[in-house]
Amino acid sequence: MQKIIFFLFIITTINLSAQENKWMLIEDESFIQYSAKHLLHKWSGINNNIKGVFLQQNDSKIAVSANIADFDSGISNRDSNALRVLNALNYPQVKFYSADININSDNITFNGELDFHGKKIQKSFEGSYVNTNDKLTIEGEFSVVLTDFDIKLPSLMLVKMDDFADIEFKLIFEKTN
Repeated sequence: MQKIIFFLFIITTINLSAQENKWMLIEDESFIQYSAKHLLHKWSGINNNIKGVFLQQNDSKIAVSANIADFDSGISNRDSNALRVLNALNYPQVKFYSADININSDNITFNGELDFHGKKIQKSFEGSYVNTNDKLTIEGEFSVVLTDFDIKLPSLMLVKMDDFADIEFKLIFEKTN
């Protein structure tokens, strides 16, 4: 009887591990970058210190988070102003979660929840998808409307910045099992 239980345990373990692949984000190879503009100039900021996990199974899931304070535009005054405008003390992270993922050869589509500035919004976007034996790379871009997240747009010379921010990302995951 013990042999049968042990055999069933091994078969169940093999089936579970075959159905689920866990991928952890490689921080030093991944990034999220935003681009924004005002009538007088454009700028961007990049974050190379993001966290994430991708579970690939029958129903794939992804979770990614980034600290607002880790975005660097190259101008410290602009970054500190962004922390104030985005109220980073109360809302220190931007997060994305999706359990509705479609993969078609080298394309991936996410339907999930973007949590930014204390507000959660459903967001859909596409990206490229490359799966090698030991690495998974997902790249893409999308836009967000800042006022959808109740962000008060800052102004310069009585002109507010544009309400759109373009987001570009490259997420490289490493298989953990």
